[in-house]
Amino acid sequence: MSRPFYQVRLPDQDAWFAATAAALFNGTGMLLDLALSRKILGALAKPLLVSSVVGFLLTIVLFSTRQRPSVKWASITYSINTASVLTALLWTDLLFAKAEPHWVPFQATKLGCLVAAMLAPAFWVGLLNVLAYTLGALIQFEYFFPDNLSALASTEPVPILAFGLAGIVGLVYRFRRAQVEQELARIQAQNFALKRLTHAFLDVRNRMNTPLQVIELAVDLVRKSCGCPKTFLDPIDHSLQGLREINSVLGEHEKRLQKAGSPSIRGGAPGRGLAAEESSQES
Repeated sequence: MSRPFYQVRLPDQDAWFAATAAALFNGTGMLLDLALSRKILGALAKPLLVSSVVGFLLTIVLFSTRQRPSVKWASITYSINTASVLTALLWTDLLFAKAEPHWVPFQATKLGCLVAAMLAPAFWVGLLNVLAYTLGALIQFEYFFPDNLSALASTEPVPILAFGLAGIVGLVYRFRRAQVEQELARIQAQNFALKRLTHAFLDVRNRMNTPLQVIELAVDLVRKSCGCPKTFLDPIDHSLQGLREINSVLGEHEKRLQKAGSPSIRGGAPGRGLAAEESSQES
């Protein structure tokens, strides 16, 4: 039975890549934002520089541990990265609103909601990050923006709530898809294991036919030539009957496989099914 989508664990390498991409995005994005906003904010733009430095440092740390990635450490570094981004944005958004009359509210925060949905290394980490971006901007807008600035952004907070909802929907879709992919991979692995086991049993049947016939002929020859008492040969007959039943069951199964059109059974030489399957798997 597959686990729920919110408990899906991404491969360690995928989680590492997501955290690294987010840290690098923070480092380069904040650096570009700093270059564009320095004329507007001046020395007050230092939080952007700090966030960029944090992003590059986390990128270096993640690259140094790329040989031993883990979802746990990817989630920790991703959360630290988000904290640095959110702190810088909350610090500078109000300054942008005061200094730039045509400033569009919380653009970077809205982008953060979507990035969290695309790059979160774990579902709950992504959900908490989306909520942090959304609630951080919402609380700042409701309680820390002056009334005259709030009036200029008359459409808020509906857009930030919409982006937060879009981030959550995207996160659910991403991990639901990962759940389906992992379930399909698990079913394919089970089918391959069952197919190999079936071929192994059929190989055993093909290999036991000749020895079984030889034993039957030898017992019949002994019975006719030396006149051995029936009690002496009964245990052998009983064992042969058990082998015949096993051989009959495997024969019926082989017929069903041939009717289903299994390429490694239909028209194949005895004992070649398992070898062919292993050869195809290696290739």
